Amino acid sequence: MTAATNEAPAWFTAALAHPHRDNTVDVNGTAITYRTWGNPQQRGILLVHGGGAHLHWWDFIAPLLADDYYVVALDLGGMGDSGRRNEYTAESYIAEIIAVAGAAGLDNQSVLAGHSMGGAIALRVAVAHPDRFSHLLMLDSPLRPKTDAQEESGKARSPFQNKRFYPDFETAVGRFRLMPEQPVTNSWIFDFIAKNSLTETDEGWCWKFDDNAFKTRMFGQGSELADQLTVPLAIIYGQLSKFFDNETLDYMHEVLPDSTPFIPVPEAHHHLFLDQPLAFVTAIRALMRTWAER
Repeated sequence: MTAATNEAPAWFTAALAHPHRDNTVDVNGTAITYRTWGNPQQRGILLVHGGGAHLHWWDFIAPLLADDYYVVALDLGGMGDSGRRNEYTAESYIAEIIAVAGAAGLDNQSVLAGHSMGGAIALRVAVAHPDRFSHLLMLDSPLRPKTDAQEESGKARSPFQNKRFYPDFETAVGRFRLMPEQPVTNSWIFDFIAKNSLTETDEGWCWKFDDNAFKTRMFGQGSELADQLTVPLAIIYGQLSKFFDNETLDYMHEVLPDSTPFIPVPEAHHHLFLDQPLAFVTAIRALMRTWAER
């Protein structure tokens, strides 16, 4: 690991204190939790977290956008504080995002943004509901060509399966890891996310996700949807991300329209807004201004 910054800066503390509203919406019998920041009359942004994550990953990002935008984040089914399902499918996640957008009052000029697995889901939302959002933003969420090797890797065991239980909160926090693992440069962000990723059960402390949600890989490589996408797309990625090597970038430039912005965040890995939160917010703000001018 690289040297971590231990003391939380003032902007982070202020962001966590920013006013917000918590709500739930029922989606086919499952309670889906979501949080909103800012004025609902402003242009909207809906944020979708990655696999095994939750809406609190956005708690220090959303307030930095909330002066100018109405920001919404949700816990996908089986993750965070949302309810659990007997079965998790791409269709169930799509339905949750559409339901939260409606319940939160987001109009069709809103932007849909997803990180990692959340980007893969957001892509499917934009293809299935091309008139629901004005733009799509994929955050370190790559498109890859489908190959035999990747088909096999898609069947590989998920790191989120077989959830463990810990005897106390401190032990559990100490076991928190990013997936995939990467250097921790801002330990105050890492600690905040770790502490908000846990819940207490009769068996002990465990992570806030249903490991049944990861028994199947349902999203493919995303490349099969590229030519079906009609919503304008932008890509923000970590310049050091293991998922955005030169081969992947070359492929994405090949299959996506020439007008697609590709924005690297310097000194950032896959979890780019943990590494460089202020640069990440600056990139989103710049994109939103560009899209507003068109």
